[in-house]
Order: sequence, then C-alpha cells, then structure tokens
Amino acid sequence: MWPHKAIDVKFWLKTDVLLWVSLGCIHFSPALASMGLIAYVFQLWVWGERVDEKGFIRWFWWGVALCVGWNMSVILMSGSWPWSVGVGGVSGVTADVAGGLLEKESVMGQMALNKALIKLPLFLVAMAYGWGRRLRTIFGVGWFLGVLPLIWVGVSSVIHYFQHRGFYDQMVLESKPIPLYSGVYHIEFATIMGVVVLLLIRGLIQGDFLDKYLAIASVFVLLICMHILGSRTGLILVYLGSALMITQWILLKPDYRPKVLMLFPLLLLGLFAVPSARNRIVNTWVDLKTTWTGGDVTHQSFGQRWIAWKASMSVLGSEPNAAMMGSGAWTDDRLQKEYANLDVSLAERHRIGVHNQWLEWSLQSGWVSATMFFVFVFLGLKTVNDRSFPSSQYIWLALVSAMMFESLLERQAGILIAIVAWQVMLGVKIADNSQIKDDNTLNI
Repeated sequence: MWPHKAIDVKFWLKTDVLLWVSLGCIHFSPALASMGLIAYVFQLWVWGERVDEKGFIRWFWWGVALCVGWNMSVILMSGSWPWSVGVGGVSGVTADVAGGLLEKESVMGQMALNKALIKLPLFLVAMAYGWGRRLRTIFGVGWFLGVLPLIWVGVSSVIHYFQHRGFYDQMVLESKPIPLYSGVYHIEFATIMGVVVLLLIRGLIQGDFLDKYLAIASVFVLLICMHILGSRTGLILVYLGSALMITQWILLKPDYRPKVLMLFPLLLLGLFAVPSARNRIVNTWVDLKTTWTGGDVTHQSFGQRWIAWKASMSVLGSEPNAAMMGSGAWTDDRLQKEYANLDVSLAERHRIGVHNQWLEWSLQSGWVSATMFFVFVFLGLKTVNDRSFPSSQYIWLALVSAMMFESLLERQAGILIAIVAWQVMLGVKIADNSQIKDDNTLNI
C-alpha cells in the first residue's frame, strides 16, 4: 500500500521534486528544463515554508539578489540603444549607416534580453531565500532522480567512446571533447556530474541516505564516467570539493584514515589506466608548458584562456568605470577590440570569449558586484544547521573554482546546477528552524 505522502499533493508542492525533473530534462529538452525550473521558482515563492534564521543570513541572500539584479540591469540597458544611432540622420550619419547600426543594436538588444532571462531564475531564487522561503529537498530520500539521468547519459556515452576509442583519444590530445548523448555542453555536463557527486559525498558523510551502499556505487560510476568523458573543469571541481570534505571527515573520524589513504594509490592507478584520462593529463602538461614558454597556443585550450584573461584584465584596467559598470551585452565585442589593441598572436577565429565567470561578470557590470556575489553566497550558506555549513562552504568553493575556467552562469545548465546546489545545501529541514512544525517537516 502506498504511503499517504505519496499521494499527498500538498506535501509534494512543498518539495523540490520539479527541480530534479528539470535537471533530468536538460539533456534532451531545454524547454522542458525551463518549465521545470519556472515551476520550482513558483513553488518556492508560493508554497515555500518561512524559516527563522539567526543574524544577518537573510540579508546576505538579499545581497546576492542585488548583485544579480544589478548585472541583469546593466546587460539590459546596454542592449537598448537605438536612440544613440539617431533616426533619419539625426546623429549626423547617412540613412544607410544608421540602418546598419540600428540593425546591430536590435541584435544586441535581443542578446541582452536573452542573457537577462537566463539569469532571472537566479535572481528570483535569491530573493525568495532572502525572504526566508525554503522548500524541502527530496535529495535525501529521492537522490536517484538526479543521479539516474546522469548515469544513463554517462554510461551510454562511455560505451560509445570505447567503440571509437582510438579516434576519441586523439581528440582529447587535441583539446576536443568526447561526444555525449546529451544536449548539454561538455563542460557544463562535467560540472553537473561533479556537483551531484559532491552532494552524494556530503549526504554519505552526514548519513542522509537509507541505502548508502547504492549511493556509494553511484559515486564510483559517476567518477569513472567523469574521468573518461569529463572536462578538466569538472575534475577540478570534484577533486577540490571532495578533498576538503573528506579531509574534514577523517580529522573527526581517525579510524577511517587508513581506508581513505588506501584509495589514493587506486585513484592514481585509475587515472593512468584509463586512456582518455591519461591523454587528458598529457594534454594538460603540454598546454601548460606551451603557455609558460610563450609558444603557439592556437590549439591549446588553457593557453587561449590565459590570453583571454590577460585581455580581460587589460580592459578592466583601462576602463574608468570598471568597478561599478561594464559593457553589458557588448562584453565579447569589447574583448575582441582589446585583442586587436594588444595585437595578440592568435588568429581571429581562435580569439575566444572570457571563459571565466568572475572576469566576465566584472566586464559585464563591474568587479564590485562580481566580488560581492561570491562573498554573499558564501555567507548566505551559513544556516542554523552548523553540521552542514562546512560542507556547503566546500561545495561553493569548488563551484567558484570551476567558474575560474568557464563562464558557467551564462548558460541555462550552469544556472540550473547553481540553484540545485543551493537548494540541497539549504533545503535540509531542521525542526527547530522552521515556523511550521508538522509530521511532514519532521519526517522529510
């Protein structure tokens, strides 16, 4: 017989189940993923439970919302300048030139709107958290909703890799991604897998799962898939976050130290035994060596990023309003102009975008809002549940590190995984921090 909660609509309306449905749909339908995320935001605002938080935690989330709102506002304003061109030659240009500029402005206006809409859920979620709204997370009892789609995509992609291993191993050596049975870009896919692995490890340490052995098996499957398929960005995320959490855990549980230390040789052996992982290490070494010695980085992903970061820093250093304002939707255009000003050795087709969330945010709307966003999220994750706070810090730091190599919050998948991480870290219900004391609250 089904438990009464299984058919209790009101109970499910107060959980984040649709967020996990959205995470599963992102691989094949961005539209369905958007619908699930919109429904989650609506649930959070309408059915989210009010919680009492100590100190200024709630104000930190309002600060996060302010930073995101400022970024969105600057982007929107930057894309709506048809009056700056003039109509019918008001600005002293011919009608043909004015028409061309107006067409460019129209394209940039649409781009600005799209960028702002992508970040809108982040803004609304931060506002809801600031208001004290929370939804129960089902990750403790329904973690498989987030894990099974990743295992399905990951394992099938690994099978495809082994069918064409020789060709794909060479692609890895040339900094090209292994194809995935997913519509998500390979760096975002690796980030999703990495964050879910960290959330699983966090749940295992805290004893949140009823079947911990199945959760452990899922962690190993996802890690194997990550090492075969995943980008270096995802691996950095999972290594940093897991190392911090496991180190803290073994300091508190000295009896487990020998078992944990035994895993390191196995991990190193696995890294060099898996061809694609071994090739990724070789590619990284060549990439770093070429960048360090000033060689040709035309086909080196880190080398191209390094040049993009230097050009971005040059823009920030040359703009008088870099602290509070930026180029908004015109960030890529401004960066390309800086490439030309610096006369970089890269061909134009290899002059990539920023590929660093913090630099991109700074170029869009000023480095003050980018810095405050990082700090406010870090402090906003401090809940009354002191047991979960350190792990929340570690997972956020791991995400921050991943954002050093990719502008994750500029894409739908990146926004979704940030919200998933926040929701799980804040959605652990504690009876004494909720104004609502009912059976569902105590049993979830």
